[in-house]
Amino acid sequence: MKVVHVTTSSKGGAGIAAYRLHTALLKIGVSSAYVSLNKTEDFKGREVNDEILSYKRPTVINKILRKFNKVFNPSEADKIDAGFRAIKDQLHCEIATLPFSRIPLEDHPLIKQADIVHLHWVANILDYRRFFSEVDKPIVWTLHDMNPFMGLFHYKLDEQQNPIARDLNDKIKDIKKQAIRQIAKGAVVTPSRWLLQSAIESGSFQHFNIHRSIANGIDTALYSETDRTTARIVLDLNPSEKVLLFTAARLEVERKGMGLLKQALEKIDRELTILTMGKGTLEISNKKVKIIPLGYRSNPLEIANCYAAADVFLLPSLEDNLPNTMLESFAAGTAVISFSVGGMKEHIQTGSNGILVSEINSETLAKTITEICDEKYVFDTDRIKAYAQEHFNRESQANKYLNLYRDLLIIE
Repeated sequence: MKVVHVTTSSKGGAGIAAYRLHTALLKIGVSSAYVSLNKTEDFKGREVNDEILSYKRPTVINKILRKFNKVFNPSEADKIDAGFRAIKDQLHCEIATLPFSRIPLEDHPLIKQADIVHLHWVANILDYRRFFSEVDKPIVWTLHDMNPFMGLFHYKLDEQQNPIARDLNDKIKDIKKQAIRQIAKGAVVTPSRWLLQSAIESGSFQHFNIHRSIANGIDTALYSETDRTTARIVLDLNPSEKVLLFTAARLEVERKGMGLLKQALEKIDRELTILTMGKGTLEISNKKVKIIPLGYRSNPLEIANCYAAADVFLLPSLEDNLPNTMLESFAAGTAVISFSVGGMKEHIQTGSNGILVSEINSETLAKTITEICDEKYVFDTDRIKAYAQEHFNRESQANKYLNLYRDLLIIE
């Protein structure tokens, strides 16, 4: 059995999760390949030069022809792209993408050789209409957000906040749904039950043979190696200070909850240290709260050290699937504070491995942070690590996917 994983980038939450699955499958003997814009590996896990996805500067003649066609003979995709560009600067959203791509992904040799094509986060790399009309192999699609069954946007919050895009959004949603209907044999998978229910309710995957929730897997051993005392020495933190961690690839993304977190921290009347990890800054006026920006980090050992140094990891997302950050925090033995949304409410058990904040507002979040400062909760690091090992180990995830592949292949 040959499986090829397709994702836009090997970076970011989805790309990292896809690559972790790819390597886990290789370890249990599955011929797994990985295709992305910045990293491609063959079915033996060897990195290869990707002729299909490597950037090729268009010739002057091609540029002229494209411009000519867009003006005098525009395709539907050209018209939609023009409509998108007309409103793009007025949108207030984390990300907005179109279901079109010039990349001939359907011609990729690894896809042609595969028995199963496993899609992940594929915005800008996959042309929905062309790909699904030309590729007739079984498709497994792991959803890392809502975009495959939405229009322009990747989460409901952004759709709700941009009524100016409603008509264009509905048109794109219909294009995607019609294209996905061309898949004859398919399985839709989500890391959280919340996202699976949303995907099923959308109607885009009702004809798929399999609908399943499989949690992401991580290298739990890597994140569990550092203890809190050592981690704090490395980061030059006082052993006795109360330390909370907040991280996101981009800290200012509204969906990740920094707005409510800032409001909550302004209300805190306790001495407290906040570590931030990611691009951007967290600035507040409350002098009792010390902010230490650690910047963006990509080294797994450094990241694991940051989780281990914290008493608690803050995850105030307004919408989220099953963020890698929660899994990494658990693996490091660090409890997680989150609102009761998405995949977080499926795994956080108040008082055991974290706290589910009952209401989505800054007052309740501030109250919960204060309770942490006052040591209302005492968390068992080893117990949290054990939870991560039981629910998010890579071998278990890989075997669940292997069973899914087999189930899909035997369907007539």
